[in-house]
Amino acid sequence: MKNIKLLLLSVSSLFIASCGKEYADYTAPQDNFEDVSWLAGLNPQLGADAQFALNADSSISFFNLAQGANSSEWILEEGNYFLTEGFTQSDSLPLFIDPNLGTTSTNDKAHVLFRTPGENKVTLINTFDTEVASNMSDTYQDYVKEEITEENGKYTFKVEFIFDIYDYLNPAFTVQKDGATVLTITESDNPSLADEANWDVVEVEAATGLTFIDNSTQGRPNGGTWFVEDGVPSRAGAAQPVNINFYKLGTFNVGTFRSLRVAPLPTSNQEKLIPLKVKVVQSTQPFNFDGVLREDENELISFRVNGELTPFTGKEGNFSVHVTNANGFDQVIPVESVRVNDENPIFMEIKLSQPIYNSDTVELSYDGNGAITSADNRTLQAFGPEVVAMHYGNSILPTNSVASFEPSGGNHTNAFATNKYWIPGGGGATGNWRYGAGNEIWARSEFRAYTGGASMKYEIPAEATALHTLQLFGFGLADGPDGIPAGTYRVFHWVYVEPGTTINELTFGFGGTTDVAKFDISGIAKGQWVRVRASNDLVVATDLTGSSGLAKRNNTSILPGGNNAGVTGAQVLYLDELEFIEVELRP
Repeated sequence: MKNIKLLLLSVSSLFIASCGKEYADYTAPQDNFEDVSWLAGLNPQLGADAQFALNADSSISFFNLAQGANSSEWILEEGNYFLTEGFTQSDSLPLFIDPNLGTTSTNDKAHVLFRTPGENKVTLINTFDTEVASNMSDTYQDYVKEEITEENGKYTFKVEFIFDIYDYLNPAFTVQKDGATVLTITESDNPSLADEANWDVVEVEAATGLTFIDNSTQGRPNGGTWFVEDGVPSRAGAAQPVNINFYKLGTFNVGTFRSLRVAPLPTSNQEKLIPLKVKVVQSTQPFNFDGVLREDENELISFRVNGELTPFTGKEGNFSVHVTNANGFDQVIPVESVRVNDENPIFMEIKLSQPIYNSDTVELSYDGNGAITSADNRTLQAFGPEVVAMHYGNSILPTNSVASFEPSGGNHTNAFATNKYWIPGGGGATGNWRYGAGNEIWARSEFRAYTGGASMKYEIPAEATALHTLQLFGFGLADGPDGIPAGTYRVFHWVYVEPGTTINELTFGFGGTTDVAKFDISGIAKGQWVRVRASNDLVVATDLTGSSGLAKRNNTSILPGGNNAGVTGAQVLYLDELEFIEVELRP
């Protein structure tokens, strides 16, 4: 007989919360050696943390494969239950609680229903006549605890499986007006439309609103969403107190709040009514332009006012649009039409008689003489000139791909393999230059990322001076973007600067153009991802296409002198998601 114990955490193809049928006819093999192996029905696609974190009323199936044991026993904590065979994913698992078992079972199979929030243990105890040993992987050492003891020549092997069970979500929230609480809903409250006639009514002026505060804690939520159909915004996240305004006159049910638990935690959501009515009355404030002025993709100019507009016609002459461009263009472009937005009447839309380009500077004015009114009978006041935020398209570089260092191989990773830095002193190149793996200035990193799973890390120690260029990926190469058309581009990079880093500027360019773009990072927040726009647009003189790559590679440098003069000490930063956004040049 072998004095050996094989402990296998076999992450099988069983399903969490549905393991009753797959192995219903399983029988452990018989042999003449002692083996205390077991299987647990965990999801092999998840990491260890996620495998041992479950929603309440989930189940896991365990199989005791011990051979030659004198005794075997499964032990549950109070509040959890053994299930009978035969359930499926879609069943209500409490209906399958085994009435013949309490918190212990000597069956080979243990289908366990977890009902108690917090840390829960499932214990398996096997006893043997001969010595056993463990060879479990360290992957699960935080969640599977084992103990082997000997007494009077008998050996007991105990293994504890430790699960973190997440309670059902139960929203709780507060609604305030001007800092005063007008509604509080706790976990014990369960609002219903059947009580709608008894709901409180809170009065607000048009273009003002309420503040919504998420107080949810039950079930450890990590997100939430407010749904307020008649508010602006009509849908808002709950990471912090949210102000939602109302523009349309009338009395409305406020809406609902949904508490969320999203990955990497066990996912769940629960929605609860906001048992409150809002009565929107005429504002005592002037009817004004409200600060949102933009060009849409279809070249319409839209802007928001602080109230719901009454439909009108024939007001084009009351608006003036002045357009200038760096190429010398300077004109007032006539307005072709002005109208109220059909879907949201707090917005007005203006169509011009000539095209505009996102390289233009566009200024809009209204003379105040158009007798444009709000639904609550206020007259729109004169405004302007106000600058229009121009429309820019998406980046022409592939999102979450080579432009954000996602592939683990290819040209963008080859570039940093021989980067080096200079250590003063030591006499000669051999002692002063450091090369290769473990000493890279630039290296693809999976430690931190803005999007996807990787970024490009820049790091130098305190004693080094880094003056080197990073060649990332080729434009037009097989593993890079499919060419870059000639044109002018607005360039952005997501940058994460570690606290203590004092680098002020990045320089970006590539073969095929003599132009470079500079990123000023001297004043950005440290310790978080920040989207940084290059201080100048980048001009690509000719199309970058074909398979020849060296002349077309992106080069990002941290150069000495200039804005980086006097930078010393250890430096660490990360780059992610390079963006090229086309600038429309006015002909």
